[in-house]
Amino acid sequence: MKLTILADIHGNLPALKAVLRHAQGRGATERILNLGDATGYGPFPNKIVNGMHDVRWVNILGNYDKKAVSKANKEDGWKKVNTPDKRAMFDWTYHALSKRARKFLRALPESRQVTLGGKTILMTHGSPASHTEHLLPETPQSRFEALAELAGVDIVLCGHSHQAFTRQVGETLFINPGSLGRPDDGDPRASYAILTMDGDDLRVEHFRVPYDLMPSVRKLRRSGLPLVFTQVVRQGLNYDDVVDQFGADSDPTMLDPCGTVTLMTDFGLQDHFIGVMKGVIARIAPQAKVIDISHQVQPQNIQDGARMLAEAAPYFPAGAVHVAVVDPGVGTSRRAIAARIGDQFFVAPDNGLLTPVLEAAEAAGEPIAAVELDRPAYWLPDPSSSFHGRDIFSPAGAHLVNGVPLNVLGTPLADPVRIEKTAPVRTENGWEAEVVWVDVFGNLSTNLTEDQLPADKDTITLQIGDETLNGVAHTFANAKPGSLTAIIDSSGHLAIAVVNGSAAERLGVGLGGKVTVTH
Repeated sequence: MKLTILADIHGNLPALKAVLRHAQGRGATERILNLGDATGYGPFPNKIVNGMHDVRWVNILGNYDKKAVSKANKEDGWKKVNTPDKRAMFDWTYHALSKRARKFLRALPESRQVTLGGKTILMTHGSPASHTEHLLPETPQSRFEALAELAGVDIVLCGHSHQAFTRQVGETLFINPGSLGRPDDGDPRASYAILTMDGDDLRVEHFRVPYDLMPSVRKLRRSGLPLVFTQVVRQGLNYDDVVDQFGADSDPTMLDPCGTVTLMTDFGLQDHFIGVMKGVIARIAPQAKVIDISHQVQPQNIQDGARMLAEAAPYFPAGAVHVAVVDPGVGTSRRAIAARIGDQFFVAPDNGLLTPVLEAAEAAGEPIAAVELDRPAYWLPDPSSSFHGRDIFSPAGAHLVNGVPLNVLGTPLADPVRIEKTAPVRTENGWEAEVVWVDVFGNLSTNLTEDQLPADKDTITLQIGDETLNGVAHTFANAKPGSLTAIIDSSGHLAIAVVNGSAAERLGVGLGGKVTVTH
């Protein structure tokens, strides 16, 4: 028999769903033992309680649940709760629960003894002595021995402390599954345990399950509750630790990370560098979705990286975090920065890599805020002088995904480095343009945009090297295979291509190549 053991769900429905899927994949949903505190801190208490009616669930009442549904506490406004934010959460939770849900919770026992798999199991929220006692991995052995004698059962299940552990004390096995919905150890993943029973053979497995935090975060933000509770979910920390680290107040206009991280580098794919960066992000923000933009930026070519990042970023959702590393100055005094630019976040060396996205945001009147990443608490320990992608940029991106505010990551700065953008030069009868990008197909993209050309593009003549082209094709299909042609590429720039071939190879032209346009 396999038993799923849950505790301290705390209204976090996305975390619960992820855990139940995880347990189902291990064949462990025949019995679900819930050790209380289904409500509080999370935004879905009523849905959680409704799910507890499932016949597979065996439930007890937690101390938070008991307070939250207390009519006496409601009438005095939870005055015995010292913190105004926490009082607000109790009041909100009470009203978020239906009358049926409150009645269901009030009817639950504070402890329950069951017999499963031939073993007697005592379900408690705190301990066999009190539903508010915190049992921790470091609780003295003598205390466990006294509680084992008091309980007189084979297995004691407990929650409340939010600390997962298994402890064998004589003939009694103590199991705490940790907190499913509100971890407080700095790891936001949901915690639970599976107990496998095969006669006298008992095996306990503890799991941490990543899940999508954003539905809980968005619901909390819409609830009108103090915004500090969104950080409790994001950071996997308790209320007091969040206040100590980030403060109780939060900017209501703060951009919410959406959970997506992108990576763009010039590292290539042969070595282990990209995998290591992803590993760092997974350890800090295991719920993050990581997407590769490219790792084939021309080595140490900041202009190429800047163009590629600016082309890709607009296609990602608001709140995406872009980690971009093209860093010929690594190990020098160049700054590392993180920025909110428009409705996205960027983490990069301060070498001009963000120039085009900064200029686009400025032109559109969008918000911009940047910090220097000068707080080592948010780096990996002992950073190297040659791999800041691993030691500084990836950790910063992961912390942003977890909702750490920009001003916590570093010191504000107002002067990110800009690179000089090469612009086409206006002539008496046209333009002098320049090749600014050579893609993998050998197409030559220029710095001349479609809106700088006349409407009738059949009148245009292009000179590149020894070749002359007349007019601009609408698509590749309008030109013969092997022919040299001018087109408007997907980014809206004038480009030279060879149909089913490479213009760069045919013309012997690369970055900086000159293109004369007359009309």
